[in-house]
Amino acid sequence: MFGIVEFLMKDNHYISIMGIFVIIGVAFLFSKNKSKVNPRLIASALTMQFVFAFFILNTSVGRNLFLAISHGFQALYQFADEGARFVFGNLADIQGPWGMVFAIKVIPTIIFFGALMGLLFHLGIVQIFVKGLAIVIRPILGTSGAETLSVAANSMLGQTEAPLLIKHYLPKMTSSEMLLVMVGGMSHLSGSLLAVYGSMGVPIEHLLSSTIMAIPGAVLIAKILIPETETPETMGGSELKLEIETKNSLDAISRGTTDGLSLAVNVGAMLIAFISLMALVNTILVSTVGMSLNDIFAKAFYFVAFFLGIAPEDRSLAASLLGQKVVINEFVAYATFTGSEMLERSRAIMTYALAGFSNFSCIGIQIGGIGAICPSKRTMLTKLGLLALLGGMLTNLLNAAIASLFV
Repeated sequence: MFGIVEFLMKDNHYISIMGIFVIIGVAFLFSKNKSKVNPRLIASALTMQFVFAFFILNTSVGRNLFLAISHGFQALYQFADEGARFVFGNLADIQGPWGMVFAIKVIPTIIFFGALMGLLFHLGIVQIFVKGLAIVIRPILGTSGAETLSVAANSMLGQTEAPLLIKHYLPKMTSSEMLLVMVGGMSHLSGSLLAVYGSMGVPIEHLLSSTIMAIPGAVLIAKILIPETETPETMGGSELKLEIETKNSLDAISRGTTDGLSLAVNVGAMLIAFISLMALVNTILVSTVGMSLNDIFAKAFYFVAFFLGIAPEDRSLAASLLGQKVVINEFVAYATFTGSEMLERSRAIMTYALAGFSNFSCIGIQIGGIGAICPSKRTMLTKLGLLALLGGMLTNLLNAAIASLFV
C-alpha cells in the first residue's frame, strides 16, 4: 500500500489518480441517498470521460480535430476584431502602446459570438450538434431524454439558455433530473465565453475539451449527489423537439446581438464590481490580519491543487485561482491566470479546473433564470442551489484530475 502511494507521489502525473478517488469520495459523502447510487452509471460516465480525454489529448486524430476547431475559433476572433476596429478605431489594436483594453477587445467578441450563436441556432446547426451528443450519451449512461438534452446543450449554450430547450418538461422533472440540469449549467461555459477566454490567451483546445468532458462528468457527480429513485417522464424515449422562436435569420442575428450585449454589459459590470470589492477587502484584510484574499485562497485550496497534480512551484497560485473562481467567478480567475507565469502543464490542468460557472452568484442566476421559465420548481431550485454549486465545482475538478493524466 505504501509503495503505491510512494509511486503516485513521485510523479505529478499520477498523483491525480488519488485526486479522482478523493473527488468522487467527496460527492459520495454529500450524497442524499447513498444506497441508491448506481455503480454502473458511475463507471460508464467515468469511462466516457477517460475516453474523451484520451481521444482529445493523446491521439493524433483527436488532437488535430480539436486544434482545427481551435484555429476556427481564432479565425472568428479576427471577424469580431473587424467590428471593434470600425467602432473604436486604433484602440482595438493591441499592438499599440495602450496594449489590450478589456472593454474594447473582449466585449465586442461577446456581442459577435452572441449574434453568431443566435444565427446558428436559427439555422438548426446547434441543434444537430446537441442532438448528436445526446444520442451518443443517453444510451450509455441511462439518463432521461430531457436531462441528457439539457446537459449536452450546455456544451454550447449557457446555464439559463440550455434549460429553455426543455422548458415544457421542467414542471414534471424529478429532483435528480433538476439537479443534473443545474450541475450541467454550473460545470460548463457558454460558447460565447469559450471564445472570449480563448481570445484572452487561455488554451482554446483545452477549453473545448473541457466542455465535452463535462457532459459525462456532470452526470456522474449529479447522480451520486441525488440518485434517480423515480421514473422520469422522458425516460422512455419520448421525442424532444428543439423549438426555433426566431422568424428569420435577421431576427436571429438581432436577438443574438441583444443577448450578447446584455451578457457583455453584465460581464463588464460584474468585473468592475468584484475586482473593486476584492481590492477593498484585500486592504482591510492586510491591515487587520496581515493576509490578503489570495493568501487565504492559497491556503484553503492548496491540497486541492496538490491532488490535481499541479507542480509544487505552481500550487499556491493554482489554489488562489480556484478560490477566486468559486468565491467570485471564473472570469476574474482567468484574467489572473492569463497574466501569470505557470508551467505549461499546470496551465493546461488549470484550464479544466476553472472551466465552469460554479460560483456563488450563479446560484442566484439559475434560481432567477430557470425559476422564471418554470415557477413551480423555484422552491426546489433554492433547495438544490448549494448542492448544484458543489456538483459543478467537483465536475470541473474531476475533469482537471483526469486531464492531468494525459498532459
